[in-house]
Amino acid sequence: MSVTRDPTGIAALLADCLDRAAGQPGAGALWRVWADAVGPHIARRAQPVRLRGRTLVVAVSSAPWMQELQLLKPAIRTQLNARLPRPLVGDLYFVLSEGDDLRPGPQPPVRSVAPCPAAPARVDLRRLPEPLRRSFADVLAAWQRRARAGEERGWQARGGAPPSRPTRLHAPLRHW
Repeated sequence: MSVTRDPTGIAALLADCLDRAAGQPGAGALWRVWADAVGPHIARRAQPVRLRGRTLVVAVSSAPWMQELQLLKPAIRTQLNARLPRPLVGDLYFVLSEGDDLRPGPQPPVRSVAPCPAAPARVDLRRLPEPLRRSFADVLAAWQRRARAGEERGWQARGGAPPSRPTRLHAPLRHW
C-alpha cells in the first residue's frame, strides 16, 4: 500500500532553498520580511545581500543613506528579529551599492526644458549706478550672444531645446 502525501507549495520549496543557500534554517525569511521591517521608504534605498554568520550584509544606495541606517541599526535589527521565527541577526553591515534606487518604483515625471525667452533688443540702464549698470550690461550682452548662437544653430526651431554644449551665461565678476 502506497502512502500519498499532500502536494508541497512552491513557497515552501523556495523557502527551504533560500535557507540552504543562506546556510541557516529560517534565513530565507529575512528577504521576505525586510520591506515590512524597515518600511517602504528605506526598502527602496537598502536591500539585504547575504547573511554571513549572524551579520546581515545590506547594500545601500548612497553614503547619506548609509549614515542614516548606521544610526537606525539597533531599531532595524530589533524589527527584523521580531518578524523572524527565531532571532538570526546579531549585526548589520552596510555596503555602498551602485545606483540610486535599489528597487523599482514610481519615478518622478521627466520635466521638459522651457525654451529661453528672447533677449530684449533695447534696455535703458542709464538710471542704474555705474557698477550695477556694467553688470547688467554684461548679462544682457551674454544673453543676446546666446540667443544669436541658438538661432544660428536652429535649436529654437527644434522645439526650444538648449544647445547640447554648455554656453557661458555669466560675465566674469569685476571688482569695483
